[in-house]
Amino acid sequence: MTQRVAGWIGVVWLALAVLWPSALFAQTAGIAGVAKDATGGVLPGVTVEASSPALIEKSRVVVTDGQGQYKIVDLRPGTYAVTFTLSGFSAVRREGIELTAAFTATVNAELRVGSLEETITVAGETPTVDVQNVLHQKVMTRDTIDAVPTGSRSFSNLAVLIPGTSSASDVGGTLARNNAVTIHDTRATETVVLFDGMPVNHGGGVGGAQVGLNFNNGAIQEISIQTGGLSAESELGGLVSNMIPREGANTFRGVVFGNYTNGHLQSNNLTDSLMASGLTAVNSVDEIWDFNPGGGGPIVRDKLWFYVSARSWGTNTFVAGNFFNATPGTDPPTYTPDRSRQATYPLTLGAYSGRLNWQPAARNKVTGYYSLERSIYQHYISQTLDDPDVTLRSNWQPDYVGQLRWNSPVTNRLLLEAGWTYVNFNYSTALQPGALLNTPYSYREQSTGYVWGNYQQDPTGNAPGSQTEFMGPGANATHQYNVNAAASYVTGSHAAKFGFRLMRSEAYADRFVTGNGVTLQLRNGSPTQVTQYATPVQFHERLRANVGLFGQDQWTVKRLTVNAGLRFDYLNAYIPPQTLPAGPLVPERSFQQIDNVPNWKDVSPRLGGSFDLFGNGKTAVKGSVGRYLGGGALLLFTRVADPVTSAVATATRTWNDANGDSTPQCTFTNPQSNGECGPISDQGFGGSRILTRYDDSVTNGYGVRNNNWETSGSIQHELLPGLAVTGAYFRRWYGNIIVTDNLAAVPADYSPYCITAPVDARLPNGGGYPVCGLYDISPARFGQTDNLITQSSNFGDAREVYSGFDVSANRGSRAAC
Repeated sequence: MTQRVAGWIGVVWLALAVLWPSALFAQTAGIAGVAKDATGGVLPGVTVEASSPALIEKSRVVVTDGQGQYKIVDLRPGTYAVTFTLSGFSAVRREGIELTAAFTATVNAELRVGSLEETITVAGETPTVDVQNVLHQKVMTRDTIDAVPTGSRSFSNLAVLIPGTSSASDVGGTLARNNAVTIHDTRATETVVLFDGMPVNHGGGVGGAQVGLNFNNGAIQEISIQTGGLSAESELGGLVSNMIPREGANTFRGVVFGNYTNGHLQSNNLTDSLMASGLTAVNSVDEIWDFNPGGGGPIVRDKLWFYVSARSWGTNTFVAGNFFNATPGTDPPTYTPDRSRQATYPLTLGAYSGRLNWQPAARNKVTGYYSLERSIYQHYISQTLDDPDVTLRSNWQPDYVGQLRWNSPVTNRLLLEAGWTYVNFNYSTALQPGALLNTPYSYREQSTGYVWGNYQQDPTGNAPGSQTEFMGPGANATHQYNVNAAASYVTGSHAAKFGFRLMRSEAYADRFVTGNGVTLQLRNGSPTQVTQYATPVQFHERLRANVGLFGQDQWTVKRLTVNAGLRFDYLNAYIPPQTLPAGPLVPERSFQQIDNVPNWKDVSPRLGGSFDLFGNGKTAVKGSVGRYLGGGALLLFTRVADPVTSAVATATRTWNDANGDSTPQCTFTNPQSNGECGPISDQGFGGSRILTRYDDSVTNGYGVRNNNWETSGSIQHELLPGLAVTGAYFRRWYGNIIVTDNLAAVPADYSPYCITAPVDARLPNGGGYPVCGLYDISPARFGQTDNLITQSSNFGDAREVYSGFDVSANRGSRAAC
């Protein structure tokens, strides 16, 4: 173990020494342009100074090159003034330039012959068109976040306002947490969430659904949401949300945000037709609240600043058609709906954040950030039709993120930055307070799916011999850390970046089952079967390394700016050796380590160009093409290969309840028919039988990882001062699509059949027509499984292609005169 750690430290230091590698997900802003004289001739040697309170060194100075061009990169979002000076010419000062994340503002200057002491101050609109970059993005400023009614104000609720996105609806903020958001047909596992430019997904994988943390909105200044044309800095090609934190300053400032609502402000949609169908209560709001104060200021002026914020928010909603039990504690357990107590879905969240900014020297800045979160779901899955008293209670803690960052403009041309982030996340689940794991039994009415008595796992898919990661009380612990570093070298018309990122992560989960591993099923009140589980189970996966190396170059020739990059990625995960403790129905079980699930290596090019159509920075024609990788989540990809997943986790028995006491009189460790129970449905219960495995062509090698190519073309024009409109075309196509082939059956084992649609006026032509194209497997092959996950190219030409056209308008802020 020591040699392995030392080896990885050596790899990191070697990469740092060769490339001075990347946290360059920082997505900072920039200013660029050209200086000319009154005749239109370019002016080399002009000193260009950008100044702002947002800069650690207060100002950044560069000099125009032989083409009269300049670039100033790695600027924090904020309001800037730009001054142009050259001996023999009057100085020109442009004020009120408002920069947002990942945006390069075009600021040109015309210098006239005159005294250097004479300064011409120009006050105008902030540029709204970026003629340097091919990146497509929307920036949600603090004013927008506070003004737009998006409920919980999460990045996912803001992202759904962008054309081309897709997500589950969160009407009015009733979910109070993050959703997975996709863009232009990407997968949720390709969605990236960053905080101050660094990944903050939990250890189970990337993607909007793999974030876990809900974030303290009061600690965020703005959110940059990137939708296409991503550079070589990005491994994945999905939506990228980067939350830019608030920072302290030399002035003490504070803010308080709050809102509250209840059911009195909501209409009632319980119609007569719904009541005639048997629904007596609908989904509705009980309470939604959010209280979010924050503030910061100097600890040591010009040296050390702080910003702290706390947030308490949550929801409580009523669940349609579900009620608490009016007859709890009966023997045997019975369920009687209490119509006076509708089931609720209460969620309480909290986040406490602090940030320190330290400037030990004029050209060095160190920041530290820590946020502690808690999320409590009183009835975690009471949105389903279960007795609320037998649902799980989930306490998401300890959940926290810690971050350290350093950046330094070493010279006017060389910029360095590095960072480290650690994320810990555990959404543990437990029974309701006072409930016992092993008593009483859990009952499920199969005609309705309703559960009472005790918590019960959903048996969907648990056919004889099936293998499943069933839900139940237990831990869901993950953590990840990532280290990044970057170097940028900038001249007047050229900017190069080289970067590196290393991420390592781990995921662990365990599962327990009520009733000593046995749950009961009834149909129309009559006992039918029992389901028994090989409990407890544990799952353990580790990401050994996710390494990304990239080089990104940008150069401007007159009005054309070319963006070109190349990226190398290496991802390796494995499953450590595991030993499961003995349970009520199974002995102790051990499983060996499995390596290289997956072991991927990929090279991905990126190319784009932006043309300043009229040379005034107000109209840009852009195009880009790039190769991006699919998400490699531990919980979704590696867990499939976990040998624990291959264990025969469930089996069923018939149950006749001969004595009518609603309690099975059976010996569940006996596989044969005994007492009130029939024989076990799977003689391999509790053992390991590999039913699903990966083909080596999916898990190992160069270029075998699921990927997609995106190409885009757009035109962006400043229609009015401060108002830009954009039309963009996107096309995405996927490669290395994988499929699951059941080797235990061949096409001849399936026979076609039709069903007749019901007669219903709501169906086409009133219904009653045949629905064909359905296939049924022969009885001889029913239940036989030998799944191989392999490349779709082994079976033909599988395609998935997206084409779409987005139109949007962006209104910028007016500069103060």
